[in-house]
Amino acid sequence: MTKKKKMIIAAVAVVLIAGGLKVALGSRQTEPTGTPVTTGTVVRQDLEEVLKQKATLEGTESAEVASKLHYEVKQVLVKEGDKVTKGQLLAVLDSGDIQDQIAQTKGDIQLLEYQQQETLAERQRQIDNALMEKENAAKDYKDKQDLFAIGAASQAEVDAAKDALDKAQRALDDIPNENGKAVLTSSEKQTKANAQQKASIQSSTLSDCQIRSAISGTVTRVNTTVGRFADESEDNKPMFVIENLETLQMKVLVSENDIDRVQVGQEVEISADVLGKETVQGVVERISPTGEAKSSTSSERVIPVYIKVKEENEKLIAGINANATIKIASAKDALVVPLEALAELEDGTTAVYTVTDAGTVHIVPVTLGLETDLQAEIKSDEIKEGQTIILNPGAAMTEGMAVTVQ
Repeated sequence: MTKKKKMIIAAVAVVLIAGGLKVALGSRQTEPTGTPVTTGTVVRQDLEEVLKQKATLEGTESAEVASKLHYEVKQVLVKEGDKVTKGQLLAVLDSGDIQDQIAQTKGDIQLLEYQQQETLAERQRQIDNALMEKENAAKDYKDKQDLFAIGAASQAEVDAAKDALDKAQRALDDIPNENGKAVLTSSEKQTKANAQQKASIQSSTLSDCQIRSAISGTVTRVNTTVGRFADESEDNKPMFVIENLETLQMKVLVSENDIDRVQVGQEVEISADVLGKETVQGVVERISPTGEAKSSTSSERVIPVYIKVKEENEKLIAGINANATIKIASAKDALVVPLEALAELEDGTTAVYTVTDAGTVHIVPVTLGLETDLQAEIKSDEIKEGQTIILNPGAAMTEGMAVTVQ
């Protein structure tokens, strides 16, 4: 190619490049500009609202078996892991002292009963004599009245006979009796009742020397040994802990701010380190009718909620920590947006800000459905799956405003 021809081609190329730059610059100048926004997408999915809690697995029924008796343990008849039935003997205490006391009290009661029988017999003799004295005095008084009526006795003699009758009545009244039958005084009755009560307490104490299970279940803790006093168990713990491990449960403490979302019958997913990736199903079985303090340093109140483990798994045992995910509510095939996409209008209506094909804002009022910590279900005839929505729309953003998606 000649030098002249090369120069012509080069010149044409320069002109074309310059023209291209002009076109490009002209195009950029006419492109619409708008407020930069961050966006998300409306998706259709299943949504689930959950409440997560942690607690220790325990038996559905538990009994702590303890004793207040300061008697030595003679026998321990069970070990941890043993299954027992309600009323089964777990341990035997040394009952020698209480048996001696029972024998002494029994003798005291027998002696007291003999003495009181003697007292009643003597008292009855006194009553019989007093009744006879009264009867004679009454007859004499009547005779004196009859004689006085015919002038054969003086008024003084009548008065003396009346005084004798009154004295005989007082003598009879001074002897404890009911219709002429000797009875014990209130004090004597109380003495006998006290002795009988003492015997009853001692008999109960003797029975308590046999330590028995309050429920059927598994012995999960043994905190006593032979030779130790029953009321001085290890670390002041109960002598035995019995639990019904056939069905496990979790006692979770739900904040007063969340308790209105929890209902009996809600499904629960339970996980634990010992299960690895496995989970077992549970159910909210009971909600306590009263709350309690979360801790000694917190003013927040919590409500105990009992979750029953529905599935058996040999890896799960009482005493280990577990996680409970309570399924509060669910929505199937719902239109879902991030919580950042929700905005509240001046009239209190909830809305989402969509981006039109023209790159402008369109505000769509929506009805809220299920909400989770990150997402919300929305309902509107204008919203479709896949639509672009603006996240964290500013208060200055208005209908029809041009925006640029970043």
